[in-house]
Amino acid sequence: MIFEESTDTLLEVNSLKTYYATKTGYVKAVDDVSLFLDRSKVLGVAGESGCGKSTLVTTIFRVMPRNARVVSGEIKFKGQDLLKMDLKTFRKEIVWKDMAYIPQASMDVLDPVYKVKDQMLETILAHEDVSRAEAMERIYRTLESVGVPQEKADMFPHELSGGQRQRVVIAMALLLNPSMIVSDEATTALDVITQAKILELMKSLQESRKFSMMFVTHDLSLLANVSDSIAIMYAGKLVEFGDVEKVFSNPLHPYTQLLIKAIPDLRVRKQKKLVAIPGFPPDLENPPKGCRFAPRCPLAMPVCSEREPEFARVEGFHYVACHAVNRK
Repeated sequence: MIFEESTDTLLEVNSLKTYYATKTGYVKAVDDVSLFLDRSKVLGVAGESGCGKSTLVTTIFRVMPRNARVVSGEIKFKGQDLLKMDLKTFRKEIVWKDMAYIPQASMDVLDPVYKVKDQMLETILAHEDVSRAEAMERIYRTLESVGVPQEKADMFPHELSGGQRQRVVIAMALLLNPSMIVSDEATTALDVITQAKILELMKSLQESRKFSMMFVTHDLSLLANVSDSIAIMYAGKLVEFGDVEKVFSNPLHPYTQLLIKAIPDLRVRKQKKLVAIPGFPPDLENPPKGCRFAPRCPLAMPVCSEREPEFARVEGFHYVACHAVNRK
């Protein structure tokens, strides 16, 4: 592990490589990524679409597609390497009970032919030996905690609004009181007002229940108020990682700097000039030599196209992979 050991660390991802096999080679979707999440904290993971965020999440939960391969690395949860666990045991003892997942388009993952209560009941009874009455009491209590009246439990998903379905999925993630919840682009399909309410709800629940949360999104602006730390991914690589205030106030990697410049700021009267990032992300089946951001980087030097930058600590809890920064 490249980070300092901590007794508060809940999740450690060490030198993880997850590739997709194709007819012509391997897509290096997650390529030597290391990060960690402490207990009762929120880690934000951001980057453009296709940067490897969702592959990181599906690898953690071991739900990758058939052509995906974990080439190397480890994923430690409470000190145990999840990748070495028997898959049946992992799904029975870890998933939902200790580690819950809110997937992309999560409000559409509910089974349309089953009532809300039946889907939630199945989740509880599959992992715990409790009576139906006790399980139903927990379902009603959990729905109320996310702002869904208990009578909605008798409805089918199509009878609920998008925001209500989203809250039901959040309630399902909370049912077994897990230590960690991972949200993968969970608010993307919602309108801005509903999105803000869901984010506020998730942060409030995290603070009151003290679970750890990994919040994955392509929208960097969403992470400013909900995260304790933030990881920036680009083309399968982790390019910057650190305390959220440090990263936002002093972004070190040129990619992070450009992402922040692309965020509108409604607090200032004078309209902020938004900056677009030129070019396109590289082909991850044949990524460029050296730094993968070099072809789009305004600060690129000859060394950037020759040698991959080291992912190193700059100061305190702030890491970056950039020749321009690490040479200082």
